[in-house]
Amino acid sequence: MFQKGQEEAPFQLLVAVILMTFVIIVGVNAMNEANKQKCFNDTEKLMNDFKLAVEKTANIKAPSNVNFSLPGCTKNEKFVIKRIDEARICSQVCLNSSSSCTLLRYNTNEVTGIQDKCINIGFDTQFRNFDTHPSQCPVMPDYSPAKIDSDQGVEAGVYQFLYYSNPAISYPVVCSYIKN
Repeated sequence: MFQKGQEEAPFQLLVAVILMTFVIIVGVNAMNEANKQKCFNDTEKLMNDFKLAVEKTANIKAPSNVNFSLPGCTKNEKFVIKRIDEARICSQVCLNSSSSCTLLRYNTNEVTGIQDKCINIGFDTQFRNFDTHPSQCPVMPDYSPAKIDSDQGVEAGVYQFLYYSNPAISYPVVCSYIKN
């Protein structure tokens, strides 16, 4: 009887090792999925916060600020504000029949599934800063001018947006700054 137990021990050990390997693999995959989902959620929230700050300034003419830091999901990630002149894309993302729109896009080759966000502002809205238009955007203490509508993307930092009002200008102007 004792010998039968010794014969089964290597087989039981092999089964235990296989089960533990399976449990570890499933656990690691679950942790990776949880990290991806957290990254996805953080990115979505960040995009919504940035979008709402720009909309508040452009549409309500109220100053707004946003703490914008890239979520660090991938090595080559950036957020880009894009002007789109395609009715199909605008109607799909913005859910309206406009032939042109402004989108906030998360650019990376490594993460999929994060949708563009429609920035609900007039297509004629201009993003300016003191460097490019000193007569339109005032100097802000503790802030530097920020160019947010370039293909280089929006850099991480604390942003302040101000509405520039001038009766001679028929389009909305949003001045953008980043905290020093």
